[in-house]
Amino acid sequence: MTQFAGPPGAGKSTLALSVAVLSCVPTLYASMDTHETTMALRTTAMVTGLAQSEVENRIKENPTWASEILASKASHISWMFDASPSLQDLSDELSLYREINGEPPHLLVVDNMIDVTHDSGDEFSSLRSLSRELKWWARETGAAVLALHHTSEQFNGNPCPPRAALHGKIAQIPSLICTLASPSDGLMAIAPVKNRYGPADPSGQTAMWMEYTPATMQIKDINL
Repeated sequence: MTQFAGPPGAGKSTLALSVAVLSCVPTLYASMDTHETTMALRTTAMVTGLAQSEVENRIKENPTWASEILASKASHISWMFDASPSLQDLSDELSLYREINGEPPHLLVVDNMIDVTHDSGDEFSSLRSLSRELKWWARETGAAVLALHHTSEQFNGNPCPPRAALHGKIAQIPSLICTLASPSDGLMAIAPVKNRYGPADPSGQTAMWMEYTPATMQIKDINL
């Protein structure tokens, strides 16, 4: 189980979508934070390199253009667009995926954790329960589970938020936690603040940098 965390606008969803698109493995993407039309625009922009505004204009001129691109470049992704699912809803969707495809997804993306409802009514308890459930799904299905989460805006990132900034302080369960920041145009910083099998820096100060262009949904290695 991996967690990407950061403040609003850091690029969490862009990075997760990039992982889902470029991995080219059977994927179940639970998008609670963004609706179907926006995700279609973002995915098309990502695979074509066109600005989202240009993608939107082309769709108006030719409604089937984007559908054909998505069918050829992103057909390995199945989507769930429930804005506020429960744990049971997620479990049912996972079971349905297995029933339809004959195997579990190789990648499960949960975007994002705070939108999953829980019967207890206690937000922090709900987040811990969700973390445990996601870990169990990863173990039971063999899927890579990627969950997106928020960090508290009370913490200043240098360049990325520290592990202590995780909303709900739910750092115990994921094997890898990376916090994200986009402090300047064209760049994204990614810091491993927890890494069970490798180096980590809880402060968020040890980060790698990537090129980040939100308009075209592009995240790339920096060519030195």
